[in-house]
Amino acid sequence: MPKTDTSRVFRELGLMLFLIGAGIAGGASFMKYFEPIYFIYGIVMTLIPMIIGFIFAKFVLKLPLLNNLGSITGGMTSTPALGTLIATAGTEDVASAYAATYPIALISIVLTAKLIIQFC
Repeated sequence: MPKTDTSRVFRELGLMLFLIGAGIAGGASFMKYFEPIYFIYGIVMTLIPMIIGFIFAKFVLKLPLLNNLGSITGGMTSTPALGTLIATAGTEDVASAYAATYPIALISIVLTAKLIIQFC
């Protein structure tokens, strides 16, 4: 079923509202607790799993590139990355890979954060 301009507008509006809500809640006290080393930790914790995941999906699972990237964006729980990937690829097929990975990644992030807080 072809997408209409109206559905594209509503998809973009939904992404925008989500990002506004998440940004306001997350950024309210960001500077109060910011330390530069946390930025470095974030880079490492983001890039290493993405690189390992990409290599594993490409060479072991032999996923097509768009499914691979859709899975990585789902694993990052990154809605903006999904929007960019859809716009770049010109197809919404990548959303199925994102949707398959997103719930597992979201639960893992919450549980890992709880464990880090409990043990540190």
